Amino acid sequence: MSEILVGVDGSAPADAAVAWAAREAVRRGVRVRLTHVGGPLGDDSTAVLAGEVVRSTAPAVEVETEFVTGKAAEELLKRASAADLVVLGTHGHGPVASLVVGSVALAVAGASPVPVVLVKDHDPQREAGPVVVGVADQPSRRVLDAADREATLRGGELRLTHAWFEPPVESFGAPAPMPPTDPGPVVGALRERLTGELAPWLGRPEARVTVAPGHPKDVLIAASGDAALVVVGRHEKPGRRIRALGATTHGLIRKAACPVMVVGDEEE
Repeated sequence: MSEILVGVDGSAPADAAVAWAAREAVRRGVRVRLTHVGGPLGDDSTAVLAGEVVRSTAPAVEVETEFVTGKAAEELLKRASAADLVVLGTHGHGPVASLVVGSVALAVAGASPVPVVLVKDHDPQREAGPVVVGVADQPSRRVLDAADREATLRGGELRLTHAWFEPPVESFGAPAPMPPTDPGPVVGALRERLTGELAPWLGRPEARVTVAPGHPKDVLIAASGDAALVVVGRHEKPGRRIRALGATTHGLIRKAACPVMVVGDEEE
């Protein structure tokens, strides 16, 4: 049976991830596997308690719990290939941890062979919102397909969102050329070009292209305001063994108002 893998540690974001995964399991018709990774003196009590969150959220969903010893990111990545989806809280315990994205979340999202959803909190009312997908200068088919599937599962809107950003350029200390004071013509031309390039994902009335001026991180954070999910790619380079999420994705995970799905751009 297909499953959603959820890493649990007893923190509030992890519990939110469990509740989100439980509702997704109903939507997808799959089971939930709850995995707690700890030291040699640990036990399965954290996973068992997380199982109660699943049962209270979605009583019909099948749940499996496990405790394993080892390094959390490594153990979760070992299990990721057997899952359809990995779901994690954005950060762990403590006042400092609550301010930054957790190292486990970043490591798993940066290397998982399947999409990873990072959850900060869970608001079921958001599920009626659109799915927003970040469209890069060179759009990734794998990322767009993943976003389209998520919108189809929810029966809602798909917003293909591109940020037009012209960073300031300095030349030998001289004032930089100013970008156009009216970005309207540039944005309109970009929207027209992308509408053609993204035609395969615009076949449904609920799908539309949005182009907004600004840094990609800021544009996507703003777009997350009423969204059910934001989908972004890793933008990895062919042949690179060690992957890292870029500053845009990192900032989005930390500040987005909704869960963020990270999808590998390449087939593994």
